[in-house]
Amino acid sequence: MIATATMAYLATRPWELGDVATWIGALANIATVILALAAALVGYRVYKVESGRDARAELERRAREADERRSQASLVAVWYGQSAEARKMLRSVATWVVYDWGAWIVNASQSPVYDAVVRFYRPDPENTSWVSHPIRVVPPYRGELLVNVEANAPDGLTDGERHGDLDVSLEFRDAAGRYWLRDRSGYLHELPRARPGMK
Repeated sequence: MIATATMAYLATRPWELGDVATWIGALANIATVILALAAALVGYRVYKVESGRDARAELERRAREADERRSQASLVAVWYGQSAEARKMLRSVATWVVYDWGAWIVNASQSPVYDAVVRFYRPDPENTSWVSHPIRVVPPYRGELLVNVEANAPDGLTDGERHGDLDVSLEFRDAAGRYWLRDRSGYLHELPRARPGMK
């Protein structure tokens, strides 16, 4: 009804429809708005792609930086056990070589590590632990360094604990001055600063 009335009104007054230039201008304005919206959509999609690429590049950069920070520390290991020579002797002699049990440190990096401290953990409910005397320097590529279990050990250490039932962790400083903890599960953690003994 309204559309019919509007068409009848415009049909009786053709001069109010505007001239051809006005219609062309209106169509050009509509086309401009449509193109601007399309350009904005394309720009937004390009921005999303680029920002995603930048975020991935930043993550990769941080991962490379973390790998570089950990490069020396990741080559330092510690475990509780017996030396290879003592294990060979055990095959022929039915006795334990007590002095060959302890925490073994290996520095497979190309630089020494410093201020190494081993913490021994007993398998008791109280999780009793004690630390070794500090080792000023652990040189590179010198094989396994033994830290004797008896050093600073508490009274009442059993033979079973001495001969394999202990866990160990290692705190040390790398050549760049960063402090690290190789925990009793073997995981490596960067420490914010030197600590007086490990937790």
